[in-house]
Amino acid sequence: MLLAWLVIAACLLGYAALPVQAGTSHLTYEPIHRIDTKKKVVALTFDDGPDATYTPKILEVLHQNKVPATFFVLGSQVDKYPKVMQWITKAGHEIGNHGYDHHDLNKLTEQEVYDDIKHGELSILRTTGILAQNYRPPGGVMTHDVMNAVQACGYDLILWSIDPRDWSLRRTASVIAKSVKSNVSSGDIILFHDGGLNQKQTVAALRDLIKHLRAQGYRFVTVSELLDEAK
Repeated sequence: MLLAWLVIAACLLGYAALPVQAGTSHLTYEPIHRIDTKKKVVALTFDDGPDATYTPKILEVLHQNKVPATFFVLGSQVDKYPKVMQWITKAGHEIGNHGYDHHDLNKLTEQEVYDDIKHGELSILRTTGILAQNYRPPGGVMTHDVMNAVQACGYDLILWSIDPRDWSLRRTASVIAKSVKSNVSSGDIILFHDGGLNQKQTVAALRDLIKHLRAQGYRFVTVSELLDEAK
């Protein structure tokens, strides 16, 4: 805990200062969409929370089925719903950084992206004592400025390989689940949302999808555990 608060103090003193080397191009730094593995493992991920209504419902489904997941949280939502955030961590799920606000990163400078990531990092750390290791850009926006800022912050850059578009209110639970079932393969990172909109259909789809994937021999892991499979 002392280490966590030392990091918080460092963030408070200088999270807005972009390291000098971050302005250079990092051609070897690439986002991770999935991993290549023969093991039947997949990672369920949830963006835009925590949410007071739908995050607890999703946590209950995951708990009932003993499924670990990774939540890419927004710092603004963490500050708004700290108790829900603590429920996520107490349940043993992994926390990823989704920035502080859901900005259109295409409109931000490298410095602004860096500041937003650090602001989100501080909210997570202050609420949970956890220093997240993975970052997912809102909307999956990838620019040189985003990649440079993420590397300067020291995060792995995590995207996804399957997007069932559960954010669309036109998508029913059966359509969401089917879009995953028909495309899933070993090593996939699956994108869902626990915040931002009405996620009632996501909750229903999860129950069906978890049961189906288990029957197909799949094992659920966090993003970090998935990355370990590639080592």
